[in-house]
Amino acid sequence: MAFGCVSAFAQEVFPRTSPRAGFIVSAKGGEELQFPAEPSWRPAFVRQDIIGGDTLRTGEIGTLGLTFADQTTIRVGRLSTLVVNEVATSGGSTELTLPSGSVWARASRGGSGVTVKTPAASAAIRGTDWSLAVVGDRTSLVVLEGVVVFSNPQGSVTVHQGEGATARIGERPTKTVLVRPDDREQMMFYLELRGLFRSLPAGNLDGAARRAERSRLAAIPAETRTTEDWIAVAENGLGYDRRDVVVQAVAEARSRLGGRPNARLDLVEAMLAASAKRYEEAARLFSRAAAGTGGRQKVTARCGYYAASVLADPKRDLTLPKTGSADQDVCAAYVTAFGTGLEDAEKILRQSEQRSPDHLLSSLLSAQVSLLLNRRDEMRATVARMVATDPDSPETLLASGYLKLSIDSDIEGAVADFSRGVEIAPGDAELWNGLGLAQSERDATREAEFAFRQAIEADPDDALGYSNFATFLLDQSRVEEAGALLDKALALDPSFSAAYTAKGRYFLQKGDEAKALEFLLAGSAADPAAAQGLLALAIGQYQSGDLEVAAQALDNADRLDRNDPITSMVRTAIAVDQLQADAAITHAREAVRRYRNRGGYFAALASTRSGGSYLGQAYRLLGLEDWGRFYTDRVFDPFSGTGYFDQSAAYRPNIFFSRPTLDQIQGEVSDAAGSLVLQGLFFDPLAVSGRLGRIDLLRRPFLDAEVGGSVIHRDGRTGWGQEASVQAFSNVPVPTSISLTFNRERTSNPDGFGGENSYLASGFVGMQPNAENRFLFWGTLSSASPDLFALNLAQFDSDEQTVKSYQVGAGWSHTFSYQNVLTGAVVATRARDVQDRYQFSSTIDPVFGLLLTNEMIFNQRTRADTITGALGHTFGWGDFTLRTGIEAQRGRIDSFTATSITFAIPGIGLSISDDVSQEDSVYFNLGRAYTNLMWQPSDRFEMEAGVQAHLIDIRSGSRDTYVDPRIGAAFSPANGHWLRAAWRRDTETSAGFTLSPITTVGLLPHALPVSLGGRRDTTALRWDAEWTPHIFTAVEYQNQRARDLDIPFPDNLDQYALEEGRIDYITATANIWLTHGIGVFGTVGVADSSTDDGAGGDIDLPFVPKRFGRAGVTFVHPSRIRFSLIENYIGSRFDAPGGIEVDAVWTTDAMASYETPDRRFLFSLSALNLFDEQYDLVAARPGNNEAVPGTGRTFAGSLKVRF
Repeated sequence: MAFGCVSAFAQEVFPRTSPRAGFIVSAKGGEELQFPAEPSWRPAFVRQDIIGGDTLRTGEIGTLGLTFADQTTIRVGRLSTLVVNEVATSGGSTELTLPSGSVWARASRGGSGVTVKTPAASAAIRGTDWSLAVVGDRTSLVVLEGVVVFSNPQGSVTVHQGEGATARIGERPTKTVLVRPDDREQMMFYLELRGLFRSLPAGNLDGAARRAERSRLAAIPAETRTTEDWIAVAENGLGYDRRDVVVQAVAEARSRLGGRPNARLDLVEAMLAASAKRYEEAARLFSRAAAGTGGRQKVTARCGYYAASVLADPKRDLTLPKTGSADQDVCAAYVTAFGTGLEDAEKILRQSEQRSPDHLLSSLLSAQVSLLLNRRDEMRATVARMVATDPDSPETLLASGYLKLSIDSDIEGAVADFSRGVEIAPGDAELWNGLGLAQSERDATREAEFAFRQAIEADPDDALGYSNFATFLLDQSRVEEAGALLDKALALDPSFSAAYTAKGRYFLQKGDEAKALEFLLAGSAADPAAAQGLLALAIGQYQSGDLEVAAQALDNADRLDRNDPITSMVRTAIAVDQLQADAAITHAREAVRRYRNRGGYFAALASTRSGGSYLGQAYRLLGLEDWGRFYTDRVFDPFSGTGYFDQSAAYRPNIFFSRPTLDQIQGEVSDAAGSLVLQGLFFDPLAVSGRLGRIDLLRRPFLDAEVGGSVIHRDGRTGWGQEASVQAFSNVPVPTSISLTFNRERTSNPDGFGGENSYLASGFVGMQPNAENRFLFWGTLSSASPDLFALNLAQFDSDEQTVKSYQVGAGWSHTFSYQNVLTGAVVATRARDVQDRYQFSSTIDPVFGLLLTNEMIFNQRTRADTITGALGHTFGWGDFTLRTGIEAQRGRIDSFTATSITFAIPGIGLSISDDVSQEDSVYFNLGRAYTNLMWQPSDRFEMEAGVQAHLIDIRSGSRDTYVDPRIGAAFSPANGHWLRAAWRRDTETSAGFTLSPITTVGLLPHALPVSLGGRRDTTALRWDAEWTPHIFTAVEYQNQRARDLDIPFPDNLDQYALEEGRIDYITATANIWLTHGIGVFGTVGVADSSTDDGAGGDIDLPFVPKRFGRAGVTFVHPSRIRFSLIENYIGSRFDAPGGIEVDAVWTTDAMASYETPDRRFLFSLSALNLFDEQYDLVAARPGNNEAVPGTGRTFAGSLKVRF
């Protein structure tokens, strides 16, 4: 934020011979340190090491922030003395003595404990937030979190959260209950005194008059300006215009004065010198200005002299500025906020607002103090008054922008206010910082980077701009750039809490956990009420494996800001990682509530292409797929990769019943929508890789490897599988993610069906060198040789097929401006299909009694090569998002077929053969142009419409054009209910990759196998309903009409070519969260299908069950045990167009897994058709008793080892 801590002074730390017990992280000035056995006091500087026996004291304006080796953080208040008796290292406890003054502290849960001795009582603390104050013979204690035993020789009391206690020397401690304990009031906030030089006027004009004067002066050509004009330019431009403009105006005025003194210019130069931290020079100039000016300029000069003098020498004894006029009140309040605390400053400002309600400078300071103290209603009232007074004042726009950004979550409104502000005052660094934060919040990365750079240019001596920009770069994993900025920030202000926190993130994202925790703790000590700093600390502690203290930091962050959704999302991610299913869902729901309260801006933590968002994972962890889909569809963002990953992960059933696989119960079914993952990766290419067996909430360098093996037993035969994966991420030379995977399975059964010999390998590389550009490279190859069943049964027969496919692709995505993204990709593919069919039959000639044989050998080799170019543009404005693009594909199909038929009569030596072969090549071009418009005026309604035009040009054949419209709408009539409807037409092309929209309002048509140029018309309706936090239902209906269907025959080379078909498909789903790590899910459905029987009648489509159901239960335990039991019902269906109706069947599947606590080993067991129910995919025909059986009982056991 725009408010921080004061810069430290000359930094000259003293080396210590003993191991350090802690160190000083922040100081205001004038603080002192006394070493053991030394009578003299030394200045206490930031980064000074502390050891047991040290004594620290603060003066009239001083405060100290300290961190210790046991992760205890302490803030020492003004006029206080603290003795560090002993700091725990291994065992024991930390012992401190507070003879006088006040401290606030936070001790780690499960740590060594802290004991603080005071003249009246001792406090024994273990894992808590607390404050102590000693005034005379009285000691008072406030417990903000945890438990403290407060005791003296006269007795003791146990003080819990929300309670306090007091004790006097010689009296028993007494306990009191605090009605509303305020953490912030105990944490000793102060305001940066340097900000005073930006808050006081150098001239006599304010508001509209000042803006009018600047406009008048700007209209005067530089060569005709008088000396008075140049002085006025400098006075009125200070804080509004860029520094070089003001410096030039001073120089022009000075040159015209010919060396004559001018107090008004002295005042301007004093303000410039003070802002540049040349405090001695500034004090001299302020003194001269005070002697030669009057009115409010004299007030500014006197106040500036006090501030510059104190910052130059904190021990200088000066009279505190007094209240009086509104300008005097601003000065007094600023000095009070710096010296004694924000609460006292707030009292001054409230009185000033009553006397001068239209004074913008005092109102701005009041708004800043209210924000720091979390006085939200007071800040709203102040900003409303400022808007009524002067809505175009930069002061008003600054306060209004931060109100909208930090409290009201009106991100667009904040951007508008800050943007208007920098138009009026391009030299105001605070406005540029606010604009950068707001742009970053809405993920306008290019605009945010520009704003942060402008903030640094406007005030190169302010640590805030460097820290904000560095944090922004860390969000993009640009850690080397961020590190240089943070070094500069801490050089400018060694006490700056935000820079400490960002530096901790820097080390965390560099992989240095020890350094990361040191700086994150320092940030927490420097500003213990910064919820975002505590959140970063929690992430660092969790990624270091310290779960208990991470939970404490999250509790503290939640207590300080109960409206921040990121805290709840971090809790969700941790719960998912720890398999705490109930906590994951609870925190996910709370995150959604907080996001909606703040305006619906959703931010994902480091997501991956395989896992999607933690919001979706929270429900998928318990098998509550549809519930998770409900939430992720509601928050889908077309400019966020996470939304595409979530849509890809959504479970979508296959309406044609085929042989079940182990992947279906192990949750590893691949994305039916194909290009969704790639589309997401173009927005977030660093998501190509993810940690194996663990999570990183913030990306840091890693290299993970996993190897696995499995044994699969089916139908009396045993097969095996193997897999390997390498996942990596590096920040240098540019942020890059790498993923390499390999899977192989050998389960072929020469005497059965359902097995195959296959392998799959893939490699992905994602790079994001800056905010504008993203690069993605990938390659895949696969090979499959499934067990096949010969349809035309003979005495001896066999079918064999091997399908190999290869794909390589490269793409680039560029952000021109906020929600203005161009993506281009080139993809090359090759597919090989080798089919061999052998049939042999024999019979006895009834006349001559001779043996007659017939042998047929069929071979087909097909190779298809394609290259695809795609260009897509995604553009958003207001409530609308427009996606447009063009795609072109050129391809060639080479085929070779050979058929050999041999008729023989072995008895007479007769053999007649007929061999036929053919080679053919077909060239084709495909084109697609599309446009798709989304409109989402609110969280409760969205509408989507689009059209796609296709060109299919087969050189040796036809040239056809198709137009596919689509339209959809979604509406939430009540909380927890989501109604969606869509109609769309889809034409089948061979392009396996597209940048065009895949879903319509989150709805995706069921996959129907149609040939090239085939068409699918789909009407889809869906009603999602969350009835209670524990019960969710979904009803979906799809009506599909298709042309040119090619329905594959199970385990066979043949397929059914149908001219047209219709399917009406309705499902009803229930998801129930029973708590205790148990999720129950169930789906029932009916389907009605038809196709033409060739004689004008209707018959059912093959392999479409008329009724079906699936129900199961999943149990997840934090001991890393998972178990699922699923019951499936497949209703009757026909095995061919007009074929035989196959009986219904019930099957049971089960899956269990255990992962060792260190995540090194993962064991899993799966069972398919556990009770070995016998059923057929294809029924036996009359005269032939052989059918195509379904999958029998199948067991699989696997082991994965991670490195």
